[in-house]
Amino acid sequence: MIDSERGRAEISRFAIDLAIRIALIGVVVYVSLLLLRPLAPLLLWSIILSVAVYPLYSVLRRRLGLRPGLTATLISLLLLAVLLAPVAILSASAIESLDAYARMLLKGEHIVPPPPESVRDWPLIGTRLHDLWQAASNDIRALLAAHVGQIASLGRWLGRVTAGVFFEVLQFAGAIIVAGVLLAYSERLTDTVRGVAGRIADSRGRHFVEIAGATIRNVSQGVIGVALLQSALLGVGMLVADVPFAGALTFACLVLAIVQVGPNIVMIPVIIWAWTAMPALTAAIFTVYTAPLLFVDNVLRPVLMARGLQTPMAVILAGVICGTLTGGLIGLFVGPVVLAVFYDLVVVWVAAGQRRPGDTASASPESAPWNASA
Repeated sequence: MIDSERGRAEISRFAIDLAIRIALIGVVVYVSLLLLRPLAPLLLWSIILSVAVYPLYSVLRRRLGLRPGLTATLISLLLLAVLLAPVAILSASAIESLDAYARMLLKGEHIVPPPPESVRDWPLIGTRLHDLWQAASNDIRALLAAHVGQIASLGRWLGRVTAGVFFEVLQFAGAIIVAGVLLAYSERLTDTVRGVAGRIADSRGRHFVEIAGATIRNVSQGVIGVALLQSALLGVGMLVADVPFAGALTFACLVLAIVQVGPNIVMIPVIIWAWTAMPALTAAIFTVYTAPLLFVDNVLRPVLMARGLQTPMAVILAGVICGTLTGGLIGLFVGPVVLAVFYDLVVVWVAAGQRRPGDTASASPESAPWNASA
């Protein structure tokens, strides 16, 4: 009996043992997370990449009959090529362009073309911009000498940005390698994750694993895939039109497209520059080619991101934008997953509250929303 002295002693002993066990588990979990903290971004990217390319891994393994390790190695090499090839091209283009401008500067040649007179008519900044542009066109070396301090500050900032981008590329390359290892053991890991999720929340937990995987794949196709396609087509157009710093502008378009800002803020000034520096026919062809590409993401992204998901497009898009603002590029994937799971929880909670007390069919596990969509 609880009221007896022996019963109270048993309850006290059980409470103390439970508290000690919970404290020990908490300490182990905290220390484990603390140890994994430096590698957390790399591990997150590895999981995201492995989930995103798993359909390709399954197709290659089924069609070619390859072993899991060999298939994962081929996909890793392909992803490394996709990552490092644009970086190498961009770096070579930037170095070549800077070297060419440096040679022109040493020879005293004109680097900046003279401004059109229409610039003076621009509101607020027209006159000052025209005068600065004209000074740069007449003697760029004198203009640079007059702003040594500002140029040095800009150079230091660009150096920090370049170092950060280089570190991110290395981290992403490491994540691709780890993702290849995860793909090689994907079947065992999938069973483990589903088992843990089922242990935590039964069939609902397994359904949340399916939601997370589908959301990551859709976001990777709808955001990353469309951004790569859009920036690649824009880059081809700028290379054909011989736009200066086409590689750097293409990379900027890719980053802006991924973070949901869009390449318009880069390409619209490029189009304006084309009309001032190119023949009218060339500028018109470049504009006709470029303008539709600025809106292609508005058509393709909703179709790819909402395909096969019961989560509304507004929830996924809100997760993409809010996750990117909160957690950067990783938040681009984590945000939609969290909001998709939260939305499904709300739907289940509301559906459970609307059931009649005697409605046994609607309360059965087979008719639950998470089973219906699993």
